[in-house]
Amino acid sequence: MLIKNAWLNGCAVDLRVGEVIQQIAPQLTPVIGETVLNARGGELLPGLHDHHIHVFAAAAAYGSLDCDVGSGAVGDCRDRLAQRLRGAAGSGWIRGVSYHEQQLGELDRWALDELCSDRPLRIQHRSGKLWVCNSLGLESLQLNASEQIDGVELDAQGRLNGRIVRNDKLIAQRLTSTGGNVQPDVRGFSRMLARLGVVGVTDTSAHNNQQSRQEFERLRREGDLLQRFNVMGDDSLDSGYLKILLDGDRLPPLEDLVRRINAARTKGRNVAFHCVSHLELVFALAALADASEPEEGFDRIEHGSVISDEMALRLADLGMPVITQPAFLYAKGEQYLADLTEIELANLYRFRGLQDLGVSVVASSDAPYGPVNPWQVIATAANRQTAAGAVVGSRESVHVEDALAGYLTPTSALNQGLPFARARKLEVGMPADVCLLEQRWSEVLGQAGSATVGATLIGGSTVFVKDEYEA
Repeated sequence: MLIKNAWLNGCAVDLRVGEVIQQIAPQLTPVIGETVLNARGGELLPGLHDHHIHVFAAAAAYGSLDCDVGSGAVGDCRDRLAQRLRGAAGSGWIRGVSYHEQQLGELDRWALDELCSDRPLRIQHRSGKLWVCNSLGLESLQLNASEQIDGVELDAQGRLNGRIVRNDKLIAQRLTSTGGNVQPDVRGFSRMLARLGVVGVTDTSAHNNQQSRQEFERLRREGDLLQRFNVMGDDSLDSGYLKILLDGDRLPPLEDLVRRINAARTKGRNVAFHCVSHLELVFALAALADASEPEEGFDRIEHGSVISDEMALRLADLGMPVITQPAFLYAKGEQYLADLTEIELANLYRFRGLQDLGVSVVASSDAPYGPVNPWQVIATAANRQTAAGAVVGSRESVHVEDALAGYLTPTSALNQGLPFARARKLEVGMPADVCLLEQRWSEVLGQAGSATVGATLIGGSTVFVKDEYEA
């Protein structure tokens, strides 16, 4: 393929690409039979890599009912949700996402029965850690109070209350065994990522196992998943990061966590800690202090939602990058402002302050729990604005180039704790993973969220292109 009239590194150029970039020059002439893509003066960037995403959950959410019903009194919010549920397409399971108790109050099976009693229903809390089922949903999952399954809550009378904490695997297994499983639309979701310029993903789901990895390989091989991928997961994997999910209200015994880390080390694996609170971060670093050191590369912190200067200095000493999600400020910022103290807000989803203390910081989405659009993530890292326009922690603002650099950092460099100087560049011999903007990057620096993609290539193959760019 020949890409004509592109803007790259401040110059107008043409590029000839196969699986790798073959030529870059001011003027290149098409050869017979060569496909031509007219960049129309748009900026060529390396394709973006989302370093923290949950592909199957995001693909499922892609076709789920949005239960974020906006602000107002709890009764009004529940009325709006009931209306959405009544309008849900189909006749079987309803899968809802993104509810939060500030809108709807605490939910249980009986509260959901009042909203929807004629179809099995499960709704996920916006944090991703909790599902709530109505009575028909519990029936369809064939759950009963006598089973005593981890994460399946009972009320004071010993009855199932419909709440299932940190046990997505149970729900998936029961749905499959009862014939109620609806496969997530990975194909559609992957193509939506391509429209945003995303060419690679790191799936950070803690329950990923060998079967999960094989499923990723199958989806990629059959063309349903377009993006290159990396997978971290549970203790059964022989490679990739061990994802350790820490919950501050139910931390494991420290010695058990140290044993898990050491077992991973024997396989040459590093660890990635889910840390959204100060306590979880302290616990993670305490475990690392007692565990054996990695053979190579660095461990990593996922989210790093609240990090003090003291903890940041410890992370810098260990060389551990923080994979953060600034767009949570956009999606949830108003609630943060209402619920958190000034000190908590100052340390919330930090970026510039961590960099100044020597910590490598990488912006990512955490989709479906955070906004998936990388340009929204990048913009929020720079402006720190909520959806309503309030600013949270202005001193943590970074230049959009710093936020973009994380999306351009290859996983190999990130795993080795290398700085952003190793961000991918479009050069001869590099893989032809390319994102073509409709604008020059310099034209949207101040409003990165408005950046739009005209075409995306992976390995030289066009996975997304708008009609007007085809010559």
